[in-house]
Amino acid sequence: MSSLRAFRLEFNRSTATYMAGEIVSGNIIVDIAKEKQIRGLFFSATGKAQVHWTENDSKQRTKHYINSEKYFQLKCNIISTQGSDSWVKLPRGYNQYPFSFQMPHNIPYSFEHRNGYVRYTVNAVIDRPWKFNHECKAAFTVVSSLDLNVHREKCLGVNDETRKNFCCFTNGAINLQISISSSGYVPGQMVNTIVDYVNSTNISITRVCTKLLRKLQFHFTFKTITNDFVIKRTEQTGPFPTNGQVISELLIPPIPPSCLEYCNIIDLYYELIVCVHFSGPHRKIMKRYPVLIGTIPLCFPPSAPPLHNVISNPSISYTNESAIMPVLTPTPTSEQSNASYLPARKSVGSVVPEQPSSSSISIDIPPPLYEECMSRTQDIRD
Repeated sequence: MSSLRAFRLEFNRSTATYMAGEIVSGNIIVDIAKEKQIRGLFFSATGKAQVHWTENDSKQRTKHYINSEKYFQLKCNIISTQGSDSWVKLPRGYNQYPFSFQMPHNIPYSFEHRNGYVRYTVNAVIDRPWKFNHECKAAFTVVSSLDLNVHREKCLGVNDETRKNFCCFTNGAINLQISISSSGYVPGQMVNTIVDYVNSTNISITRVCTKLLRKLQFHFTFKTITNDFVIKRTEQTGPFPTNGQVISELLIPPIPPSCLEYCNIIDLYYELIVCVHFSGPHRKIMKRYPVLIGTIPLCFPPSAPPLHNVISNPSISYTNESAIMPVLTPTPTSEQSNASYLPARKSVGSVVPEQPSSSSISIDIPPPLYEECMSRTQDIRD
C-alpha cells in the first residue's frame, strides 16, 4: 500500500485564471504517511496548441492529421540533490511547497475543442530512485483582451438591400433592407437586427431567423478543416403584414473573443446570419455578416453609411434578381477572405503587450465560464 496520501497542485487563485504576462503561483501539496527518500521534487509549466482530426481515404484507411506548436516550456527544481546518485529525505506528514513563474505576454488564450486546443498546464514530479516517479498535473486558464475601439474599422454597421423575384404562378418581388447598428460586440451586449420589407406578391413571409455562428479552422501543413456551430439563435414567426418591419434581438452569450492571436494553427471568428423564410415551396433569403467579438466594448457604435437606394417606395423597380449593397467588407467566401476580416495576427516573439485605449470603456459583464467558452473540457493527460 502506498504511503503517499495526497499529491496535488493548488493555484493561489480559486479560478486558476490569469492574463497573459501575469505571474502564476500556487503550492505543491505532498502528504505522506512515512518519510521518503527522493532524488528531487520539481515542476514544469507548458503552453502549447495542438490540432488533430482523422479522415478516411479512398481505401477506407484512417489518416491522422496532427499539428502542434509550443509557446513556452520551463522547469524548476523545488528540492534537488547534488548528484544523480544522492538523495534527500521527504518529511513525513503534510508538506506544502510554493511555486511561481511568469508567463510570456505574446501567447493565445486557452481554448478547447474536440479537434484542437490551446492548453496551459503545470506538472509536478517526485523523482524517486529505482522506482517509478510520482506525477500530478493541473491546467490553468489564460484569458486575453480584445479592444473593439482599436478595430473600429471592423465594427461598421450594416445597411444591406436585397430583392427576391418570384416567377411561375406568381408575379412580383419582395424587397428587403437589413440594418444592424454595429458589427462589433462584447458578451452581454444585444444585437438588434431590423428587417424592413415591401411585399408586392401574394406570398407571405413566415419566419425571420437570426443566428450567431462560430466558425473554426484547424490547420495542418497542407490541409484545413472547418467546423461551424450555431451558438445562439432567435426567430420571429408570422403572420406578418404585407409591408412592415421585423426587429430581432440576440444577446451575445459568454464566448471567447474573435481570432486566436499568436496561434497559427487554429482560427476562430463569428458570423451573424439573417434568414427570411417564405410560404410555399420558395427558397429562403440568407445573408451572412462578419461579427467581431471583443472584451472591451466600443465607446460609441460606428454609424453605417447610407444606402444609395434605400427602400422607401414600393414602386421602386429593380433589374437584377438580387441587388445587394452591403456597407461591410464583402461577406467572406473563402478561408483567406475570412482571415482578412480578423484583426492582424501577430507572430510569436518578444513584444510589449498593448495597453488599453484611453477611449475604452468597460461595462459590468459577468466573466464567461471556461466550460461555456471552450465548448468542452478535454482530458489533459498526455
